[in-house]
Amino acid sequence: MTSAPHHAAWLRAARQSLTVGEAPPTPPGPGQILVRNRAIAINPFDGIVQSLGSVVTPWLRYPAVLGSDLAGEVLAVGPGVSRFAPGDRVVGLALGVEKAANHAAEGAFQEHVILREACTARIPPGLAYEQAAVLPLAFATAACGLFLPRHLGLRRPSVASVEQAADQAVLVWGASTSVGSCAVQLVAAAGYAVIAICSARQFEHARRLGASACVDYHDPAARERIVDALGRRELAGVLCLAVGAAGACIDVAARCPGPRKVAMASTPVSLADAPLEGQFGWKLRRLARLALGFAGLALRARRGGVRTSAIWGSSVVQDPWGSRLFEDFLEPALASGRFRPAPQPLVVGSGLEAIPEAMATLRRGVSARKVVVALPGALPG
Repeated sequence: MTSAPHHAAWLRAARQSLTVGEAPPTPPGPGQILVRNRAIAINPFDGIVQSLGSVVTPWLRYPAVLGSDLAGEVLAVGPGVSRFAPGDRVVGLALGVEKAANHAAEGAFQEHVILREACTARIPPGLAYEQAAVLPLAFATAACGLFLPRHLGLRRPSVASVEQAADQAVLVWGASTSVGSCAVQLVAAAGYAVIAICSARQFEHARRLGASACVDYHDPAARERIVDALGRRELAGVLCLAVGAAGACIDVAARCPGPRKVAMASTPVSLADAPLEGQFGWKLRRLARLALGFAGLALRARRGGVRTSAIWGSSVVQDPWGSRLFEDFLEPALASGRFRPAPQPLVVGSGLEAIPEAMATLRRGVSARKVVVALPGALPG
């Protein structure tokens, strides 16, 4: 099975279109598993790497295979792997474009994928691959920002039911996004009250996941409503997930009692619309706005006495605790129903050939859904 040829959606060079072609068979090495891919979720990061790889991933070797999120079946395990066996249904975070891996065989946009054991969890019977695939990068990013000491450093989540502390709350700005949907659940599992910032039509979504209070970011008085929702509780931290929202997050943190920390998985301006061709003018304008935006945020944070940090989601697995996050929390929490895949998948096609259109769908805008591509042979669970 490991020697069978398979196909990948290749990025042959920087700023090129994806092309489907044969990929060499790669057996799993120590601490690795080989997975037959059944569903791929698309992230904004995928398009950013395709169009701006020289800026955000300058280390990337070509040809490359993009993609971070997948679910499928274990085909083979490498030396030292004891948690998994062939036939297991799993969800995993693919690290192909990460600097520490930089390995096409570990990218998600292909039929057979090498995963790291530490970044993989079994999924329960009845959970569709398309549902499970929405989780990995969003889950890792949320956990990174919330729990690692260099970010918010919150107490860790528990699989068991946790009584909510009456004196502390966490603000999640962008609660209906894929990262926000994971963050709301993780914060609640850690015993904090959750103040969710999203559009009013997504309030019910946030409440189902565990939000204690919701505020519409369209509301001109949003910052005052956040302070009111906080009440007498301490603001344990702010997770900023929405493009352009960091300034408001810093202002709220500066006004509220607490450690005044903002962890950001967002940028002052969007990078998701960079063209593949004719980038000079776009870069000149957008990167200048980006630099000015970050400089303005740094000044704003200094004036408000707020500590800010930028999240790189996959770095959570380099932390001793984070390296066990998929095994010790995600797997049992999915099995018990304590943690739910969210948002719902928006399946836009089948097969690797559907990935470019799926990426275009995401660029056009999707609300409270995660764009997913199913691969032939995917089963409902």
